[in-house]
Amino acid sequence: MVRRLVDSSAIGTVAIVDAPESQWYARRAGVTAVVVGLTSDTLVTAVSSVFCPLLLAVAIGALAGVVCAVVAAVLVRIWPVLRVLWWWSIEITAAVGAVGGWVTLAHLTSSWLASAVALVAALGCLVPRRVRQFVWAWAWCLVVRHRLRLYFATLARAVVRTGGPRPVALPLLLWARPTPAGERVWLWLRPGLSLEALEGKAPLIAVVCIAKQVRIAPASERYAALLRVDIARRDPLAGRIDSPLALLIPGLLNNQADVPVSPAVPPVGLELADIEDPAPEPPRGGRR
Repeated sequence: MVRRLVDSSAIGTVAIVDAPESQWYARRAGVTAVVVGLTSDTLVTAVSSVFCPLLLAVAIGALAGVVCAVVAAVLVRIWPVLRVLWWWSIEITAAVGAVGGWVTLAHLTSSWLASAVALVAALGCLVPRRVRQFVWAWAWCLVVRHRLRLYFATLARAVVRTGGPRPVALPLLLWARPTPAGERVWLWLRPGLSLEALEGKAPLIAVVCIAKQVRIAPASERYAALLRVDIARRDPLAGRIDSPLALLIPGLLNNQADVPVSPAVPPVGLELADIEDPAPEPPRGGRR
């Protein structure tokens, strides 16, 4: 079962983890099993010898070492699969919550009522403009997380093809949130990557993320591994914004001309003659 998930030697099959990475984790699992097993055996035998005879302590230590070695080896071996499940944890949780809620409501009431409630909830998320924009913005955050992982997975495969000693550790995607221009993602780089290594690759990341522009900057003054990726899909300053400041000028109160707008739009309908000179300040008393 595990081999089917992490090995892609058979033609026509699709694996969750690529074969080079799977082989590297297999070798690492064997080494981990030996180290953890011997260490556990030694410690458990030493502690057990205080409370029971030596032969029984050796048997208990050997049993504990085998159990710990098997558990450690299995965890290391299937770690790539667990990592993929963690990457999709938000989508899996949302799907399980939606389906589980519908099934629970259907058991408590009826399938027709549960379907009606699900339809109303879906319309409530898609019909109102503000709610639809909110859901769409957070949905893009999930898409961007997977697209960034796709880019770094491609980078890791390129390192393996060039004869790298081991697969490049994929960065940890800490959090993503919407911004007026697109999305902002925080990354924690693993060994093998740095900000300097990603310089010049922003256009490639923009193509992967289906965006217009990508900017990569450090997100912490203490940790070089913490980066911030700003993904821009639109220009939030491109729209016309009416400014009410010009209406504060008395000469423009009854004027139908357009008021200044922001940004990048020159003032329209403003004349210096329409602006009254400020009244002079009265002289201040006191000694000179």
